Amino acid sequence: MSTLTEKLRISSILKPQSPANGNGTPSRNKVRFAELSIESALQEVLDHNRLTGYEEILEKLREEDPADDKFKDMYLEAKQAVPLMKPYFGKLVEHLLSSRWLNRSEEAQEAYKEFVLELSIVQKNYCTMTISKLVKLFISEKTLASSPGSAEEEEQERQMGTLHDLIMRLKNVIPMIFDVVLTQLRKSFPYYKRPTCEVIGYLHNLLRMTEYASIYCDELLDIVFYRLLQLDVSVPRSVIEESEYPDDEMMFEMTETEGDDKDTMKHPVADTLDQFMEVVLAYIEQTVKVDGQGDRLFKIILNQFETHILPAHNTDHGQFIMFYICSFKLSYTEHFISSLWKNVNNLNKSPAVRQTSVGYIASMLARAKFVPLNYLKSMLLEMSHWVQNYIQRCDSMHYNQSLKAHLVFYSVCQAIFYVVAFRANHLTSSSKNLSFLQSLHLSAIVTCQLNPLRVCLPTVATAFAGITRAYQLAYCHTILERNARRKLATVYKNNTQLPEDCLDTFFPFDPYMLKKSGKRIEPFYLQYQAHEIDEEDGGETSISNGKGRKRYDSVSEDIDDFIPESKRHKHVHGHGVDVGVEFTYSYGTSPGFHS
Repeated sequence: MSTLTEKLRISSILKPQSPANGNGTPSRNKVRFAELSIESALQEVLDHNRLTGYEEILEKLREEDPADDKFKDMYLEAKQAVPLMKPYFGKLVEHLLSSRWLNRSEEAQEAYKEFVLELSIVQKNYCTMTISKLVKLFISEKTLASSPGSAEEEEQERQMGTLHDLIMRLKNVIPMIFDVVLTQLRKSFPYYKRPTCEVIGYLHNLLRMTEYASIYCDELLDIVFYRLLQLDVSVPRSVIEESEYPDDEMMFEMTETEGDDKDTMKHPVADTLDQFMEVVLAYIEQTVKVDGQGDRLFKIILNQFETHILPAHNTDHGQFIMFYICSFKLSYTEHFISSLWKNVNNLNKSPAVRQTSVGYIASMLARAKFVPLNYLKSMLLEMSHWVQNYIQRCDSMHYNQSLKAHLVFYSVCQAIFYVVAFRANHLTSSSKNLSFLQSLHLSAIVTCQLNPLRVCLPTVATAFAGITRAYQLAYCHTILERNARRKLATVYKNNTQLPEDCLDTFFPFDPYMLKKSGKRIEPFYLQYQAHEIDEEDGGETSISNGKGRKRYDSVSEDIDDFIPESKRHKHVHGHGVDVGVEFTYSYGTSPGFHS
C-alpha cells in the first residue's frame, strides 16, 4: 500500500459524513472510539511506525468525557489491546488509568476494572502506575465535607467501596502486588498540614484495607503510627495550650461553646490530630468489640508502640492509643506493663529506653482507672524489691552518686514516689493498705547513700514526703532540706543557673488535651484527687473538685491535677529551683509537672 493510499484511508475515517436524510448538511466532525480502534492504532505503530491513529486516540482521551455506554465500549476494546501495550505506549495507558470512572454506571465501572486487571496481569511493568492512580483516589475534596447520612456521603461511600473492590481483586489475582500498594500508600499519604478532610479521608481508606488485607494489618498500621507520630510532635502540649487558652485565666473560667465548634480544636494541626486519634480509637473499638479480633490487634499495636512511640521524644497524645486498647481487657494492661518492666530489666536496652519505660509504668499505674488496686500494689512491690536489691549491690562496692551512673535506679525510685503520692487516697484507705505501704520499706529507700530524693522532681518529692510523714512511713523533709542547702552552696560554672542533677522525667499519660477523641479516654482516666493531708497542710481547696475553673471538653478537662487555686501561674521555663517555694503537684508538660 502506498503512502498516498494510506493517507486517503486515514482521511476517510476523519471525513465528515452526510446525514441519512441526504440533504447534504455535514454532521459534526467527531472521531468515534468505535471507529478509531485502539488495537488497530497500536498495531499500526508496531508494524508500520504510523502514529496518526495513536495520536488521535490520545487527543480524544484528553479532550472528551464520553457517556457511560461509550466509556464501557472503549475500555472493553482497550482490554483486548492490552497485549500490545508495550512500555512505549505509557502515555496511552496513563490516560486510560486516569479517566473519571468512579461516578459512572456499574457496567462502566466493571469495564474499567476488567481493563485494569488485564493490564496488571499481562503488562506487569504498569503495576506501579496502576496502584499509584488508584491510591490517589483515596484523597477526595468531598471527603468528610458532606453531612452524615446525606446522599453525598452515601455516594462517596459507594465509590470508595468500588475502589476497594478493585484493589481487593488485584490482590487476589496478584498477591505480590500488595507490596506495591504499601509503597504507594506511604508515598501518597497527605502532608500533615493539608486540609483535615484530606488526611482523615485517606486514613479512613487505609484502615478499611485491613478488612480484606488482614495479613498486612501490621504493615498498614505501621503507616498509621508513623504519620500519627509526625502529627503529634508537630503540635506540642504548649502550642495547644496557647491556641486554646491564650490567657491564663481562660483555662479556669467557665465558658459555653455552641455549635460545631464545641469539638473543634482552634489550632488546625491539633484539630487534624484530634480527628486522626478519633478515627484510630473508633477503629480499635470496632475491631475489639464487634469483629472480635482484639487479641491480634493488641499484639500489633504493642509492636507499633515499641517501634514508633516508645523511642520517640516529646509525644503527648499518640501513646493514648495504647492506653485505650488496654482499657478493654485487664490482660492487655498486664501484658503492656510486663513488657515495659522487661525493658527496665534488660541491660541490652539503652538507659534512655529503660528510663522511658519506667515513666510509662508509673503513669499507667497512676492514671488508669482500669488498673486494679491489687495489681498496682504488686507492681509497686516488685519495683521496691528491685530498688532494694540495687541498693544492696551498691553497698558492697565503691560507687559514685552521679545521675548518669544510676539513671534507671533513680527513675524507678521516682516512679514509686509518684505512684504512692498520686494514689495516696487508695493506698491509705485501710489498715491493710497501710501495712502494704510499710512493706515497701520506703524509709530505707529514701535514706540510702544514693539519695534518690536529690534528683527527683521537687513536686513529686514534696508530695511524697507529706504522705509518708502523715502515716509515719518515712521522714523525708530533713533530707529535702539538706538537699536544698547543698543546691544553694553549689558554685555555678560561668554564672549560669544550672542546678544539681535532676531527672528529665516523662509521664506520658498526663492529661489528654484533644476535645473530640478525648471523650473516649475520659471514662477510663483518673484525675488527681487531693489527699486530705494535702488539704490540711495547704489550707486550700484542691481544684480537683471542679469549682471555679474551666474544664477541658475532653478527658483533659482537669487542667491540672495538682496545682492549688492560689498557685495557678504560668509555667516558667528553666531549670532554676527556688527552695523557698512550697512545691505542689501541678499539670505536666513533660516531665509531668510544673515547678
